Amino acid sequence: MSVPLTFPQSTPRRVRLVLEIGWAVILVKCLAVPWAIARWQIPIHPGWVIVPTVIFAALVTIVVLATREE
Repeated sequence: MSVPLTFPQSTPRRVRLVLEIGWAVILVKCLAVPWAIARWQIPIHPGWVIVPTVIFAALVTIVVLATREE
């Protein structure tokens, strides 16, 4: 199975916008988590927060793009 790296032309503009904003927020979160953990000396590895976030976001993105109505 091959997943394209661009949105199909049939993807509505609103769906693309929501996904793009969501991924931008996730990127900011992934940059802020290690800083916050170091700043407040929280005894947890940043990966425990970042990895599940990226996995579930990728899963949602794949599901949304795969189940779009043609």
